[in-house]
Amino acid sequence: MYPLLFALFGTMLFLWNTALTQPKQIALMETAKGDVAASNFWAYRGALVDYQIANSGASGTVADASLVFPMGYIRNPAWTNVILSGTLYTYSISPLAPKTIDAIARRGGRTLLIGIAQSGSTMTSLSGGASGINIPATIPAGAVVVIGN
Repeated sequence: MYPLLFALFGTMLFLWNTALTQPKQIALMETAKGDVAASNFWAYRGALVDYQIANSGASGTVADASLVFPMGYIRNPAWTNVILSGTLYTYSISPLAPKTIDAIARRGGRTLLIGIAQSGSTMTSLSGGASGINIPATIPAGAVVVIGN
């Protein structure tokens, strides 16, 4: 009888521990994924800034073949770019997870030049307020946008 009670008590402790720790572990894993994606984004953007400095008259989308990436960099296909009138726009092709957006903003200093593209060629700040900044119509709604170099 006692071994059965010990087994039941042990199972209850295990399930209780799992219920408490699993959500924290999932949140930590999502934060880590966001940090990795943000690092990848900023490395991509850094290569674009270097390209724009070396080619001041550049315009349009810069092809990957023209960029010099850090050693070991594996390009995330979610990122793209466009240079219009000397202004660099680095953005995601599709909406990103909130943890990724937060990590990009945190690494970028939470400036007003980081936001979310809206339909109609406008951008909102990451806090959700209107930024008053117009962006190219080619940037899809919901994309994270970083303006300038």
